[in-house]
Amino acid sequence: MLRGHKFQWDESQGRSPHLSEEMAGMLIEMVLERYRQERRHLPQRVIVQKTSRFEVAERAGFEEALKKVSRYDLLSLCPESSIRLVRAGRYPPLRGAAFRIGDAWYLYTSGYLTSLGGYPHGHVPSPLQITDHVGDTPGTQLLREILVLTKMNLNSANMSGLMPITLRFSRLVGDILREVPESQTPQPQYKYYM
Repeated sequence: MLRGHKFQWDESQGRSPHLSEEMAGMLIEMVLERYRQERRHLPQRVIVQKTSRFEVAERAGFEEALKKVSRYDLLSLCPESSIRLVRAGRYPPLRGAAFRIGDAWYLYTSGYLTSLGGYPHGHVPSPLQITDHVGDTPGTQLLREILVLTKMNLNSANMSGLMPITLRFSRLVGDILREVPESQTPQPQYKYYM
């Protein structure tokens, strides 16, 4: 696991912190170097997912550092409750249902499951909004990958989650890393964060 560089966020700039171009580039450089140390080569593809939109400088920093890999995608994934599909006279939309409005994709990562013959949750599902896509991976492939990643939380009996495990797990790891003193280097092995 990695701990990024420390930085101060001035909330007068907005509620959602964003990295400067330099810090975004440094973060990706750190990730790529750690990958190279562990695997002895760079990854063939990198996907950067976040729950807020990419600021111009932040995006530029990510893209510059990612020029070292052959393929990359930048994605913003955010739950969206103001837009919903309705199935006439039926249960909520099917899990995996997707639609597009302009440049944004919407994906139901939870919904009616034909294998169960019902919807296993007590609330009306909301789709994920997928925006700010930078990269050449087709949208339909990205949607499939996100859907698969919502079923990968092996620490839960839930059949799927709203958010992909990549984002859910990173938040949980962040909570743990806040408890590790700055003077200590966090353990990189997965077993410490399960």
